[in-house]
Amino acid sequence: MAQMEGYIPDRVKNAEKRLEQNAYDLEAWSVLLRDAQNKKIEDARLLFEKIVTQFPNAGRYWKIYIEHEMKSRNYERVEKLFQRCLMKVLNIDLWKCYLSYVKETKGALPTFREKMAQAYDFALDKMGMDILSYPIWNDYINFLKSVEAVGSYAENQRITAVRKIYQRGIVNPMMNIEQLWKDYILYEQGINSLIAEKMITDRSREYMNARRVAKEYEAVTRGLNKNAPSVPPQGTPEELKQVELWKKYIAWEKSNPLRTEDHALITKRVMFAYEQGLLCLGHHPDIWYEAALFLEHSSKLLTDKGDLNAGKMFSDEAAAVYERATTTLLK
Repeated sequence: MAQMEGYIPDRVKNAEKRLEQNAYDLEAWSVLLRDAQNKKIEDARLLFEKIVTQFPNAGRYWKIYIEHEMKSRNYERVEKLFQRCLMKVLNIDLWKCYLSYVKETKGALPTFREKMAQAYDFALDKMGMDILSYPIWNDYINFLKSVEAVGSYAENQRITAVRKIYQRGIVNPMMNIEQLWKDYILYEQGINSLIAEKMITDRSREYMNARRVAKEYEAVTRGLNKNAPSVPPQGTPEELKQVELWKKYIAWEKSNPLRTEDHALITKRVMFAYEQGLLCLGHHPDIWYEAALFLEHSSKLLTDKGDLNAGKMFSDEAAAVYERATTTLLK
């Protein structure tokens, strides 16, 4: 039933009162959010802006806001919203929403293929390590397979592009990695069964390693609430449990479960875990501090090994973490 113009339900008034007492009252925000989702975007926008200002790291809130703008085809606004949140909020559902947006809005452009491939590459670069990233890998591969290839040169280019993503995906620990491996075997066999055997044998060990790590990854992240918005520490049992789970996951990544010699990869994986944790624990100074210290340690290690570029990159990242900590949620 449509609300009468200007009428404010009691539950909304009560929620607004509660927020005057405590700006981090998540139940009160949920009431206002549900109310806003039933309104036209013009009437809901102010509330959406308030909630993403209060919770700038909450992927779920950004996604709800963006999807409401998408419904009204306000694509310029959507573009600007993504510019504000995407790089900072490494939330898998928000990134899937971004890929849907590119697909929906750029489909008619003559450069659509390039734009879509760039969007997938961008998403894999930022979110490819997520335990739930399989749909992005799989969609990208299916997209590349569907690209029209006229002539043997174009056909070979397409095979190379598809193979490249498969080969990156099958050594990347995530749920459904087994399905990606099965699909990859069928793909290679469909091209050339003799070459397929060698390709598969060459990669089998790395795949088995990634599959083993994927099972550990799933176990160590079980129970994590990745959609919990950042609020100042409350000391509740539920919060303490989440902090403990995040720290357990980060410690697991630091233990180098892939048993790789590639220290830059270890650092990237650990920092992905920290970045995920900070979306939910952004008001916890110790997590920011630990993340920056870890980057400084990695920077020194890589510099000592002679990898000056990576050393400099991680040193700059450490400075950026301190900067973000003191200018965003901890200011």
